[in-house]
Amino acid sequence: MTRKSYLFAGAAAFAVTACGGGADAPSIEAAETPPVAAELHPLLKDVAAANYSLEKNHAFMTVKVGHNGGITQYRISFTDFDADLAFDPADPEASSISFSINPAAVETNYPGDYAAGHADSQWSSWNEDVSRDAKWLNSDEHPEITFVSTGASRTSDLAGTVTGDLTLLGVTKPVTLDVTYNGLANPPWFGERDVIGFNASTKLNRSEFGMAAYIPNIGDEVTVEFSGEFLQDE
Repeated sequence: MTRKSYLFAGAAAFAVTACGGGADAPSIEAAETPPVAAELHPLLKDVAAANYSLEKNHAFMTVKVGHNGGITQYRISFTDFDADLAFDPADPEASSISFSINPAAVETNYPGDYAAGHADSQWSSWNEDVSRDAKWLNSDEHPEITFVSTGASRTSDLAGTVTGDLTLLGVTKPVTLDVTYNGLANPPWFGERDVIGFNASTKLNRSEFGMAAYIPNIGDEVTVEFSGEFLQDE
């Protein structure tokens, strides 16, 4: 067996019998060949294994839910959230992430006259209604939404899933994020620090967290979508 074929075969060890030897001929055990490390994807090979913080000026989180029985997808954006990421491009399954979301900071894109359409409401706007009312995000009682990862698995070179615990309205349940790595940038204003980008999404049933108002006119299933940049810590 040639050296090249030996490497491709990946044999851990083999015996070589001395030329002309018989049953009692000595044998030589080959040294183990160290495994060849898998080559990183080009978009990952220059990324530092490090801790990263969310670059909040370039991060977006949107919630989508069916409206009027699902004939449209109503969208709400969170405008104040943060995240910390520990990322190793050579071992992404060992990476971890945590999110903290302020439920009092939402943008509902409601252009109508809220007061005229909600004469009995105690709130001054649809943003305030969604963020503060007990039937929605109830931010006065529950001022933080959190996600803390508990595991990760890779589904392709640049994609995977992240499982973790989501705490919403005081209820904690496991959810799974579908995650895609988008690439690396090194803008000059951050010096030598890496900037990496990800997309993530998940689906959940809001009723499982105690938010069941107006189902099915407003859907139970909620889709959460995130796209953001993370800056390597100094």
